[in-house]
Amino acid sequence: MSAPLPVLAGFDPGPEIRRSVRGHERHLPRLRVAALDLARFARMRGGREQTTALETRIAALRGSLWRSPHYLAVLRRLGLSPADLRTLDDLRHFPRLDRETLRDAFAEIPALPAGPAGRLLVERSSGSTGQPVGVLKEDYDTVHMWAVLRFWMRWLRLSLPARPRVALVCTLPHGVEYETPLPALGGGTLARISIVRPNPAERLRAFRPHVVFSDPAGLHWLAGQPRPPKPRLLLSSAMHLSPHLRRRVEGAVHAPVVNYYATSETGPIAWECLEVSGRFHVLLPDAWVESVDGELVVTRLRESILPLLRYRTGDRGEVRPDDCRCGYGGVSIEGLTGRRACAFFTPGGREVDAWQLAWVFRRHRLDGFRLTQEAPDAFRLETTGALDGALVARALEGGGPGADTDSLVERLRKTLVSLGWDEPRIERRSVTRAALASAKPEPFVCHPERRQPERVSRDPSKARPPSPLSGGVPRDDASPRKDVA
Repeated sequence: MSAPLPVLAGFDPGPEIRRSVRGHERHLPRLRVAALDLARFARMRGGREQTTALETRIAALRGSLWRSPHYLAVLRRLGLSPADLRTLDDLRHFPRLDRETLRDAFAEIPALPAGPAGRLLVERSSGSTGQPVGVLKEDYDTVHMWAVLRFWMRWLRLSLPARPRVALVCTLPHGVEYETPLPALGGGTLARISIVRPNPAERLRAFRPHVVFSDPAGLHWLAGQPRPPKPRLLLSSAMHLSPHLRRRVEGAVHAPVVNYYATSETGPIAWECLEVSGRFHVLLPDAWVESVDGELVVTRLRESILPLLRYRTGDRGEVRPDDCRCGYGGVSIEGLTGRRACAFFTPGGREVDAWQLAWVFRRHRLDGFRLTQEAPDAFRLETTGALDGALVARALEGGGPGADTDSLVERLRKTLVSLGWDEPRIERRSVTRAALASAKPEPFVCHPERRQPERVSRDPSKARPPSPLSGGVPRDDASPRKDVA
C-alpha cells in the first residue's frame, strides 16, 4: 500500500477531488459501451457502413443545437437551422467556431437539458494557442478519458487488473499532488505526482503504477531515472513527442507509449499509430475531424452539454481516409503540427527536429533550460542556476560549478555538428527559473522570423520562397494536447 502523498504548503486538493469522484461509478456502464464503440469503429474499414453509423450520432448533436441560444441565433442569421444538419457532408455548410467566440459566448453556447442538469464545472484551457478560455463540462466529460484508456488497452492487447493504479506524472511548476479512488475504472487509485517536488522517482516507484499519463517533459524525466517503474502502458500528450524520445522511453520502461492528440475544449481527438510514425488515427465515433485550408476543425459527435460544431483548434494537418497496416480503418490526420513542436534549420536549409537534442539535457529538467535558434548558425542557451542538481553533483565530484556548464555546451555543440551544423555558435546565459516559467515547458524555440536563406535563382519569378519554421504545439500539455485527464 502506498503512503499518502504530502500536502503542498498547506494546500491539499485531495479531499475536494475525492468528493467529486464519488458519483463517477454510475458512469461505468456508459464508459464500457463507449470503449466498445471506439473499438468497433476503428475496425470498420470506412465505407458506407461507417458513414451511416457516424451519422446516427448527428441526431444528438442536432438536438444540442436546438437547445443552444448561441447556435440558434447564429444559424438563423445565416438562413440555416439545426434541422439542416443531417449528414457529415452537411457540416461544410455550417459555420466554424473559434476560441474567441467560445470565450465571449460562454453563457450562450451550452445546451442545457430541459430537466435538472448533473454536476457542472468550468475548466480553463491551457492557452497554448492564445488566451485561456473557460470550458463548461458535465460529469461525464471529466471521466470520458477512462473509456478511451479502456479502448487503447484493448487495441494493444493489454489488460488492467481489477484495481488499477494510474499515475499522472506532472511537469507543471505548481507542484500540486493528490491521491484519490478511481471508481470510473471500477476501482483502483489515481495519484498525481509532481517532478518539481523532492524525490518524485521514489514516490512513483512506491506507487507501482500500471498506467502512467504524462507529457514529453515527464517522459524525458522518466527515461533518465536509474530505476524507472515498469507500467503496462504510458500515455503522452500536450507537446510534440519526437520518435527518438518515444523509442528511448519505450526502451527504458519496456512498455508502449501512446501519443495522443487532445484539447481541453474537445477532449481526446486522435492517437499516433504505433506502426506508422506521424499518422494520427481519429477517435471515431466521438470526434469528426476536417482539414479546412490546412487547419484542423473538430466536431464532437458524442453527447455533451457543450456542443462543439466545427471547432477551430489552431493546429495544422491533413485528414484522409485510412486503411492502416495496424488494423485501423477510419480517418487519420497526417502532418499534424503540435503546439510545442519545434524545427531548427541548418545553414543549408535542412529541417531538423529540435527534440533530437533532448538527450543532451538528460540530467536537467525541461523547465530548467531553453535553447533558441537565433540565426542559421547561432543559438542562445539559457539555463537556470541549479540545473536540477547537476551543478551540485559536479561540484561534489570536484569539477566545480563551471565544469558542468562547459561540458553541457560542448555536448550540445558536438551534437549540432553531427546533425549538420559546421560551426554552431552557442551563447550561454544564466537566468532565473522564473524567467523560463510558463504553463508548459518550452525548451526548444525557433523564432518565426528566422527563415532558411532563399536560394538564388537567375529568374526572380522562379525563386523558391523560404520554408516557414514550425511553431509550438494536447494539451496541456494538452498536448494535444493536450490534456491527460
